[in-house]
Order: sequence, then C-alpha cells, then structure tokens
Amino acid sequence: MKNIFLAAIAAVVICACGHVHKGEEAHSHEHPVLSATKYSPSVELFVQYDELVAGHKASVTAYVTELPSFKPYAGGAVKVSLDAGGNRESFMVEPAHKGVYRFALSPKEAAVGNLIFEVGGEQLPVHVHIEGGEHSHGHHTAHKEEHHGEHPHADAGHAHSHDEHSHAHAGEAAHSHENNISFSKEQSWKIDFATAVATKSSFNGAVKVAARVTATPDNFTTLVAATAGKVQFAGNVVAGKAVKGGEPLFLLDGGNVTDNDVAVKFAEAESNYNVAKSDFERKSELYKGNIVSKRDYEAAEAAFAQAEARYRSMKSSFSSGKSAIKSSINGYVQELLVANGDYVQAGTPLAVIQRDGAMNISAELPVRYAQLLKNVSAVNIELPCGRVCTMDEIDARLTAGTAANGCAMLPVTVTAKHIGDVVPGSVVTLYISSQMQGVERVAVPRGALVEEMGNFFVFVQHTPVSFEKRQVVPGATDGAYVQLLAGLHEGERVVTKGGVSLKLSQGAAALDPHAGHVH
Repeated sequence: MKNIFLAAIAAVVICACGHVHKGEEAHSHEHPVLSATKYSPSVELFVQYDELVAGHKASVTAYVTELPSFKPYAGGAVKVSLDAGGNRESFMVEPAHKGVYRFALSPKEAAVGNLIFEVGGEQLPVHVHIEGGEHSHGHHTAHKEEHHGEHPHADAGHAHSHDEHSHAHAGEAAHSHENNISFSKEQSWKIDFATAVATKSSFNGAVKVAARVTATPDNFTTLVAATAGKVQFAGNVVAGKAVKGGEPLFLLDGGNVTDNDVAVKFAEAESNYNVAKSDFERKSELYKGNIVSKRDYEAAEAAFAQAEARYRSMKSSFSSGKSAIKSSINGYVQELLVANGDYVQAGTPLAVIQRDGAMNISAELPVRYAQLLKNVSAVNIELPCGRVCTMDEIDARLTAGTAANGCAMLPVTVTAKHIGDVVPGSVVTLYISSQMQGVERVAVPRGALVEEMGNFFVFVQHTPVSFEKRQVVPGATDGAYVQLLAGLHEGERVVTKGGVSLKLSQGAAALDPHAGHVH
C-alpha cells in the first residue's frame, strides 16, 4: 500500500511539472523575432516582427507613442512602405487599437532595404534584411494582419532592441538576468511615464534652502474706515473669501455717538453742497454782469468744488444711514483686522485684500555663501507637488542681498510672475547653483532615481518594453538633474517617470506561480 501511495504522488508531480502552459507554443517558433526602436522629435516607434524570409509570411506589430506625453498615437492610419531590392510597395494601416498597428509582409526575394513608417508627416525607416527562401523572384507583397488578437511574438520579454534591430530568441531577454523587467506599451500608456537619454553635465551642484512664498506688495490693498463708527460685516466676511471690486464688505454706523453719526455727517455734507451750489450759480450770473468781482466768483467756485467732492464721496458709500466700505480690487480677503461690532475711528485699517499676481519666494543663506550669491548661474524651484521648475519657466528674476541682515543671514528673493497653483504662505525649496564648473559626469533627471533601502537605482531601457534595474551612485544635484558617480553611461536611455510602477512590476514578476518549473 505504501508503494502505491508513493507512486501516486510521483505521478502527480510529473503531471504538474510536465504540462505546457497556454501560449508557450509561441516559444518554439521557427524564425526569431526581431525588434527596432526609432525616435523623432514627436514620435517613438517600436516595431516587433518575424524574421523576413523570402516566400514566408511575416507578422509585424508597431507601437507608436506620441512625445513628449508618452501616450498612444491618436492620429489614425499610418503609411507603411517596404523599400527593398529596388522595389517599393506602400500601403495604409489602420490601428488595431489606439497606437497599435498590425499587418503582415510576404517578401518574394532576398534583399536588403527599409521598412518605412510615415507618422504625422515624419518618416521613420527601419533597416530590414530579407533572407533567401523557397522563392527568390517576383515582388514583395504586404497586407494587413487579419487577426485582432495579441501578436504571437509581442511579448516584451522576447526581444532586445537597439535603434536599428536585433535578434531575440525565445525567452533569452526576459530571464537572462533577475533585474530585467518586462513592461508592455499598454502598461506604460496607462501611467505617467517618460524616458530620457543620459547626458553629461558639469554643473557644480547647488545650495539647497527652504523658502516661503508671499505675494508682491502691489498685489495687496488695505481697506480703511472712511469715518468713525461701529463696524458691521456686510454678509459672511471671512478670511479667504473671494471678493469683487466695488463689493461692500463693511458698514459703519455712528450709533448713539452723535458727534460721529454717519447720517448726521451725510446730511451736513448734502446741505453744504446745496448751499455752495446755489451761491456759485448766483455769483456766476452776477460775474457775467460785472456786478461781483472775479475774486468773489473764484471763491464761490472753490467752495462749491470742495462741498461737491465731500458730498459725492460720502454719497457713494452711504446707504440706509450707514457708510459702506467696498473692495477696490478683485481678489480675496487675506486678513481681517477688526471684528464685527468693533468701534473704529476714521482711517482705521479694516481688512487686507489680496489679488493673484506675481509672487516673492524669499529665503536666507548663511554669510559663508556670499561668494556663491555673486556668481549665481541658475536657481531651480521645487514646488510642494514635487515638480522642479527653472526661473525661465516661471518668468522669474533673482534679487540677492550683498549685506547680512540682523540675524547675520543673506536675504535671497526670487520674484516670479506665475507659479502655477502655488498659493502665498507655501514653502518651496530653492536650489541655487554657481557659475563655477564642476567635473563633467553623466546626469539624469532627478525623477529617474528610485530609492530602495538606502540604495539608488535607475531603470535602463533596452527596448520600450524591456528594462533593466541598475544600481547607481548619485552625486551633486541642481534640483532638476542628478550627476551619477557610477552605474550609467552617457547615451543610455532611462525611465524618468513611472519608475515606481516598474519596481512594483518587478515585485509582481517575482511572484510568478510557475517559477522553478522546467517545461
């Protein structure tokens, strides 16, 4: 009985490890899959295709990505031409899905040439080599692939790629190294994703300092009491409330204080205006008849002008026996300086109104950086959202202090005309770089670095669907770019957005339920 039980277990193990998973038949295709990657200023083209052999049908899948958004191409059909052996054949290919184009080629003769994709007015040629086959005469033929399923060789793990093309045999790319990651175009299109080529830079690093954002003085106005009286809020007036120019915010009521009664003062102003107007009109007629002197006429004119100005001023803000204080600009209430019911004198500040506009980004540096501030080459600003922008992007100018303040610090102010959605009171980070040149090293955008347990990595692109996680040693940074002391070479393309998604994808791949099976 024991032997029978052991034999049953062995049979189960053999069945479990000897089966063939769906789709793995594609790993035994007769011809290898080739791939090519091309870039233009506005397009990334990634092509996967069967080896071209005369007399055989070859399937082609092209992934077209718009730059710099790194989203699928939305321009519809693309023109494809096979130019080889002195023959050229062109045809239009409609997208199988947005950004995905599938078709087939059936070359009839061995040749060397180009498979040319015309996308948005740009031509992207892919160099191809047609091997000799059973038929070595006639013209090439090309047609759309009729199936609408996945390309049998479109698995990201089955292809290496350079800017031209390279051979890739079944599974050798995806499983050759544990740090290699397959990430399909469909996956990258769904997230905030981008890549960039590593270049060399000789910036000398930057001084990092926290700074506070405030509105420039010309964006503030203070509302003051036009007369003495008790303050009444005109509605729900609170800090942060949006207001329009001419909108009443406060009402001033003289209340029981007779000397400061707004209604009494308005009545006096109106009476003085009417008396001065009547006197001026009478003396104008008398002056025309030379009955009064020019001096008396001008005195009446001046008295009328003064009485009219006072009356008009009070009338514009007087309503129902109260004086209304109105906002003079569009903006919002930045600060309330009185409470509802307070008694104030004429000229007392009531509220500060602020409008959107230019901002000051202010910081302080220790005096040891005095020489740096005399040789500033650039200032990058890291916003609260994590985005880093240059001074040119926010139309800014720098004002750096040449003398220390009372705290023995050097004031630094960046005045920007616009900073997106950053509001006054926010804290940002300045990276101040000097003109002194450092050692030239490979540099990548800061977003390319992914930290893991104190170590730093970048994801190097082999093809647009195959990446390598590689450890690097970061050096100096100017806020936007980071120099790398080791781990990367100039010209290699790295992921600058979406690295965290690739990291998670690598973790998911590590949980492959078939890991360790031999098929």
